[in-house]
Amino acid sequence: MDKSDHIRDVYAHFGLAMHLAQCLEQSIFIHLMFFDFFPRNIKFFKSQDHWAQEFDKYESQELGKSMGRLIQKMKDAGQPTNAIKDLLPTALKQRNRLAHTYFSEHAIKFMSEEGRDEMISELESIQSQLSSAMKMIDSITLPLAHHYGLTEEMLQKMMSEMLQAHERTKKT
Repeated sequence: MDKSDHIRDVYAHFGLAMHLAQCLEQSIFIHLMFFDFFPRNIKFFKSQDHWAQEFDKYESQELGKSMGRLIQKMKDAGQPTNAIKDLLPTALKQRNRLAHTYFSEHAIKFMSEEGRDEMISELESIQSQLSSAMKMIDSITLPLAHHYGLTEEMLQKMMSEMLQAHERTKKT
């Protein structure tokens, strides 16, 4: 493999790890939505507009928080299970490391093929950790989402609508 392709692969693995960290953060937010926002607010919703307003306010407030604060809020709400409690501190540490120090920590390794191979291996391990944490959270959240009436068909429809809206914005 030529050097530039190898370097590109390191960046690709790093990008996937950061993507998974952001997906995990979204999973935590969605979990909080069903375990915190809905239970506290559902009886107060008077209309769809009122719901949308309150949800937008909640989303803005919560997604403005750091991942560490979201995890703490999850714990304060009596979530998650012990298995997730063990994974989340590691996932948070890895996310912060990726965002703030990963490449500076590996500056010397990045200069050699062997070092880049080590980085790729480490990034694959981080990807696996983040993906596992996300899947565990989602496995708890999804049954409650179904309880609130969010079906697989509705999820597929929302995904399709988002993709169509994205395609329309690309054309303009």
